[in-house]
Amino acid sequence: MAPLNLLLIIFQGCLAVYLLTLLWFMLGLFRREPRRSPRQPPVSVIVAVRAGHPNFHLLLEQLQAQDYPPDRLECIIVDDGLDASSRALIDEVAARQDNFQVVASSRGDPALAHKKRALDGGVRASTGELLLFTDADCQVGPRWVSGLVSYFLNEVDYVVGWSQVAASARESWAAEITAAKRPLTLFEQLDFALLMLAARGATLMGTPWASSGQNQAYRRALYDAVGGFHDLAGQLQGDDTLFLQLARRSKAGARVAFATDPHTRVVTAPAPSTARFLAQRIRWAAEVLATWRYNPAFFLIALAALGVNLLFIALLPIALASPAVVLSVLIPAVLLKAGGEAVLLLVGAGRASLGNLKRHFPLWFLLQIPYVAVVGLGAFWGNRFPWRRPLDTQ
Repeated sequence: MAPLNLLLIIFQGCLAVYLLTLLWFMLGLFRREPRRSPRQPPVSVIVAVRAGHPNFHLLLEQLQAQDYPPDRLECIIVDDGLDASSRALIDEVAARQDNFQVVASSRGDPALAHKKRALDGGVRASTGELLLFTDADCQVGPRWVSGLVSYFLNEVDYVVGWSQVAASARESWAAEITAAKRPLTLFEQLDFALLMLAARGATLMGTPWASSGQNQAYRRALYDAVGGFHDLAGQLQGDDTLFLQLARRSKAGARVAFATDPHTRVVTAPAPSTARFLAQRIRWAAEVLATWRYNPAFFLIALAALGVNLLFIALLPIALASPAVVLSVLIPAVLLKAGGEAVLLLVGAGRASLGNLKRHFPLWFLLQIPYVAVVGLGAFWGNRFPWRRPLDTQ
């Protein structure tokens, strides 16, 4: 078989897997909304904080304004390298709010590093039946806690929440989140929205593949049963998607729900620069590649998505030499890929409020192919990236 023909067959195979996966996500978006529970068990919100988050004071205010009973809610702020002014702000809140406390990240398992050690320290200090997590650069609404908790039926161990990117680093919770003017932020907003639609669809189909540390919750008993983050100590990240997969594949057999209620959404600040954005996404992609140990199907689908985009780029110069052969495959492939992604976005926009993000789909589609290629290849070296610099998200 000629090398070109083999390359085209591999490309078409990757595209077929990718399109079937998009269909799976879309089917999930049509599934019935998860059931809810009126129970209000003891809850611990855990936030690991480093220096350099200009919106952290807003998150502190929002956590104090939750509509959950204060005697059943504790907020644990983990000092993971705070500057003096941020530490003073937290200490002031903890001094007048009995259900707020500050703990040091050194309290976590010494075998862990970075964010996982900080979060483990927070978990060790917690007393809640349920553990809720968000990041220091995020913002939540007043019904965030009560909304997430309502998804914990007796058979649910883990709840994946929706996150979305704000228009700017200093947007207030009530601001229009799709008013961004920078092309990078528009791309980031739409790309993250599509990732969340995929996570929502997959979870509702009973195959939860991804979660975000910006908005997730699980039972303390599940964390203990899995052994915390100990098995993920060698990973740079691992506190969300990898932990979700570990929890599902372990003896604990975690059962997962997706929080579809808009009141449970979390808004996060956009990346301040292209370099920071790419570094963050490469770390995320490295975490996805590490799922081969826990969810081989998810790993193969991620490889197929990478293969589609890499081969798009590789086949373009080949098309100059063999236009009749290559273009007869590339042109239909581009149309199928764009059509599948556009339909996922349209279906998802009917079930999740995405503002005017739909109109930026052409920009996203043009940039997404080289973006996935760069991020996907970088993921193989993702664990060698520096953990974070000031203003990087947790």
